Amino acid sequence: MKKSALFFVLAFLGCSFFAQENPLTFTLTTDLAYLPESKYRTGDSHFSPIDGIYRSIKARANGAAAYKIPVLVNEANPLFAGNNVTLTAGAELTPVSILPQVSVSFTPAAMVEFAAGGMAGTAWSFGDFQGIAEYTTSTDAQGKERGTYANLTAFRSWYLYGWARATVQFDAAALWPGEWHHIVAQARYTVGYETMTGTSADVWTWCTINGYADGWVYHQYYALGYQMPCRVSMVAVTALLSGHFNGDDYGRFAKNFDGDFMTVEISPTVECTITPHDDLYVVVNVNSRRSFAESHSKEDEEPLLHTTGREWFFDYLAIRWVHRF
Repeated sequence: MKKSALFFVLAFLGCSFFAQENPLTFTLTTDLAYLPESKYRTGDSHFSPIDGIYRSIKARANGAAAYKIPVLVNEANPLFAGNNVTLTAGAELTPVSILPQVSVSFTPAAMVEFAAGGMAGTAWSFGDFQGIAEYTTSTDAQGKERGTYANLTAFRSWYLYGWARATVQFDAAALWPGEWHHIVAQARYTVGYETMTGTSADVWTWCTINGYADGWVYHQYYALGYQMPCRVSMVAVTALLSGHFNGDDYGRFAKNFDGDFMTVEISPTVECTITPHDDLYVVVNVNSRRSFAESHSKEDEEPLLHTTGREWFFDYLAIRWVHRF
């Protein structure tokens, strides 16, 4: 699993289907996710059912400030009435990481947005949660190669990610006026480069997620939702497809580990409007991961195994609270 689909869910549900009059906004976003256990199974593509009530929990908070500047506005034309450039700066904090980030977006028309940004963060270990680590191998007494994720030092190793994206979005109410006619859709394509400093390892860990590698990555994001003028203000389903452009980014593990593997996530989502400043989201995530020919119980073994297909599993149930100041 790479970037969490929660990031893209918020980007969709929070996109500018409604104009905001205040040019400067402050937002605090808090996530809490519960992950049940689904054991690894061998073979070709298949589904792995839930085997246990607990695998992990995850929490994070993100504070951001955004300043919107009207650009090329044409008030007489609804398509261009909200044109703007938005500057955003913020930071994400989890129990094992801190990640400052900045971005700039340009909306030349109501249906289109272009954006670019970057982030640089570091992490540490906390109990069983591993913030940053590098994948190392050794040979045991029987001559068999073993692998493990060894911790890197916080503030000496940094996760760096720069990205650019294009977004196309649509609201049926623009053509079919009515407060119950907001059938909304969005397609987003992001290209980025990510790397971990302070290590020469082919594979590494960022913020408890294993299986990263230096290189150019992509995220294809698609969403379809229905907005309603009531307390339950939106129901939606999203899909996130992610991977590396070049499988060789995984070095000597690329062939067996399938460096070209594309992760697919499906997330049914419900948005509830609590107050004019507060929204609550409930997200159910079904994810996919590599399936291997060999039996295993730990992710530490995976780069040394042989990929044979795709394993679907129930990844998490998450609650997200968004407060706008």
